[in-house]
Amino acid sequence: MSKCYNKLFVILIFVLAISSCKVDAPIYPEGAVPDFTNVGGGLSNATIEYTIDGQIKRFSTGFFQVIAPTVGLPDGNIQVAGGLDPNTAFSLSASTVVAGTVDADVILIGTLLGSGKVTFTQISTDNSGLKGTVKGTFTGKVVSLTDPGIEKDVSGSFSIKM
Repeated sequence: MSKCYNKLFVILIFVLAISSCKVDAPIYPEGAVPDFTNVGGGLSNATIEYTIDGQIKRFSTGFFQVIAPTVGLPDGNIQVAGGLDPNTAFSLSASTVVAGTVDADVILIGTLLGSGKVTFTQISTDNSGLKGTVKGTFTGKVVSLTDPGIEKDVSGSFSIKM
């Protein structure tokens, strides 16, 4: 039961992080010329794809965040998300900050929740954890939150450069 609470806690943090992200435009002194050579963020070059029930779903909008290891998250955490439709949106969370194969602690697709394995082939970020590149593949099993008797296999890949 505590594993379920841990998954829901990670999802809650993820949702709060997404919903609270709003970058205000900078205010420059009158006559100053802004330097736009180091502007971060954006959702360019994002591809997230998953297959479930033999159907492929692709997103060209996605984002990631890499959370450095701390006392609360001793191994750190990577969260990948994509899609705007709540019925098909994708989210994955894994306790790592280095490339390799690890457990996908949370895989959320619409109202399907589960876990599996994820292989991060590239993780390169700046100190913010929000700019860089994250690439990899994943497999897992998800169950319906609205009809717990339904279990499905899922597999896919992601490549996000921000």
